[in-house]
Amino acid sequence: MGNNNLVEANTAIGNSNGIVVFPTANNNAVRQNLAVGNPPIQQSNSVSTIPAGGGVDIWDQSPAGNNNSFAGNMCLTALNAPCPAFATSVVPRRPGI
Repeated sequence: MGNNNLVEANTAIGNSNGIVVFPTANNNAVRQNLAVGNPPIQQSNSVSTIPAGGGVDIWDQSPAGNNNSFAGNMCLTALNAPCPAFATSVVPRRPGI
């Protein structure tokens, strides 16, 4: 990712890495994205890159002062970016639906 970008309402599933903000990136807004399963479970034990074990859903490689923002993203794993905690309980469904 370069500079002055808006990354919004995207889906990143089953890739080596999901959304990556590179070290030189400045003034980017990453919001309302769905990034899960990066890397896919079939690959996660065989990839030997940084971070250990493979990629992550959202990875901010830029320094803290680069003015990149993250808001409202849904992910399970992240480095240097917020990733909300999801409940692992089953969501009940109404019968017949």
